[in-house]
Amino acid sequence: MHTTDEIRPTHTGHPRALEVSAEVVEATGAGLRIAEVGLVVLLGLLVCPPLLILAAVVAVPLLAISAVVAAVVGAIAVPALLVRRVRAHHRAHRSTLFLHRLQP
Repeated sequence: MHTTDEIRPTHTGHPRALEVSAEVVEATGAGLRIAEVGLVVLLGLLVCPPLLILAAVVAVPLLAISAVVAAVVGAIAVPALLVRRVRAHHRAHRSTLFLHRLQP
């Protein structure tokens, strides 16, 4: 028996041990990848709904309250700022509202 007989592939149709182990490693790697993706999806589903509930319970009322506060502050601040601006204009030009009404 020669050593070259062991190196030559056999063409019997049966896979060698090395080919079988390569296929097993490839299939196991794909299976692990599927399990990894499944685990990430499961963790995402476990984490996201509580975060959405937290956002709905905390963020939505916070936005609503801040909108109401902004409307109240705007309703008070805008007329006050307009009055200040008109009075500053009259002081700068040394005129009064009465004189502005008399001018054509």
